[in-house]
Amino acid sequence: MLRMSLVPALALFALVLVPPADAQRRQAEIVQGVTSGELAATVEDLRLSNAELRARMTGIESDKARLNGKLETLEFLLSESRDEINRMQTDDAELERLITRLEARLSEQEGTISSLQSELEALRPEPAFLSGTTDGASSTFSENPGDAPSEAELTSEVADGSVSIASVSGPTRIVRREDTQAPQSEDIVQLGPDGQPLPQGSLGTLPASALPGEAGPLFAEAKSRLLQFDYAGAEVAFRSFLTAFDSDPQAGEAQYWLAEVLYQQEMYPESGAAYTDMIRTYPDDPRAPEALAKLARSMRLVGDTDQACNALDLLPQRYPNASGVTKNLAAGERVRSGCDS
Repeated sequence: MLRMSLVPALALFALVLVPPADAQRRQAEIVQGVTSGELAATVEDLRLSNAELRARMTGIESDKARLNGKLETLEFLLSESRDEINRMQTDDAELERLITRLEARLSEQEGTISSLQSELEALRPEPAFLSGTTDGASSTFSENPGDAPSEAELTSEVADGSVSIASVSGPTRIVRREDTQAPQSEDIVQLGPDGQPLPQGSLGTLPASALPGEAGPLFAEAKSRLLQFDYAGAEVAFRSFLTAFDSDPQAGEAQYWLAEVLYQQEMYPESGAAYTDMIRTYPDDPRAPEALAKLARSMRLVGDTDQACNALDLLPQRYPNASGVTKNLAAGERVRSGCDS
């Protein structure tokens, strides 16, 4: 009886003792080769690494969102720039068309203006002092017959001895002898203040026989007299040159210097007539612009400032390429004549 009662008790005891032993065996197998502290440290490192990666991922996502915003802004600005460029190109094309039309209209208007100016020039009468009429400068220079020689006196022959240089009470001038019965002489006589002939060799005495008969030497003689301030002698020589060689290439310059020597002798009406003849007869001579300016000076000195201003107004129209010296002379004459007042 006792044996049979012990058998179940041993069996129960065996069942109770087996699980603890098995648990010890399993625990020994788990911790074999790695300690629990190292495993915990590894797990913690992995946890920290995951946290850092998540933080970096969050920063990258934030940077990505910011870059996407900038990219969208740039795309918007680029789109606006393209639209603006397109508008500018359209405007440029329109402006180019407008400029082309304006240039065409300007060209047409310039042609019309040029045509109108030509018609106006054709309709505009020539100034009185260049027209050869009795008005203007011609009448100005012949208002005082006692002071100015007649046309016959201005164009009288020198070589036939019928002309003398008189200087009684005023400036020296060419006059025709009244005594037609006087013997013909080739000498040109200069009279003094008392009306008596000056001695031979006096300034201005120039025998006609002493004048060269050829154009070149005669012109040189006239210029030589001018450079020696022998204005009366230069006058005689220049008149002789123009009488004999009015078609010579130097005739225009001779006419200009004739007007100059008359001006130097204070023969303002005669110098004005000579300047007028120079402009009429030799309008293309290089000295014609200067002659026109000095014609205004002579007109002013005889008191006709209106005609002087007309001459100065004509200068830039007829001679737009006049030299600076001539333009300065004309400017001074405008002031003296009161043209702009």
